[in-house]
Amino acid sequence: MQPQKRRPTKEELAAANGRTLPDIIAPNLKVLFCGINPGLYTAVVGHNFARPGNRFWPTLHAAGFTPRLYLPEEERGLLDLGFGITNIVDRPLPAPLSSRPQN
Repeated sequence: MQPQKRRPTKEELAAANGRTLPDIIAPNLKVLFCGINPGLYTAVVGHNFARPGNRFWPTLHAAGFTPRLYLPEEERGLLDLGFGITNIVDRPLPAPLSSRPQN
């Protein structure tokens, strides 16, 4: 059983606004998974699809892309499997702003 992770504080979430998240990419990938933009929780912890309850990692495993369930902090291990992660927008945006054309 995994230890319970500490949740980011309101201050940490506020400070993450505008923080960028690097792409997890390499040459000759089989698949490049593309998100819309990272959430504030993801920006705080610095790993893609990291918010508890996010279905990305369980779905990736259930669909047969990974041999086991990966944790968000293991995201760079996807490169060894020929997969990468990027986002259309590399920083978190407040929900109402994320759908505006300039973003």
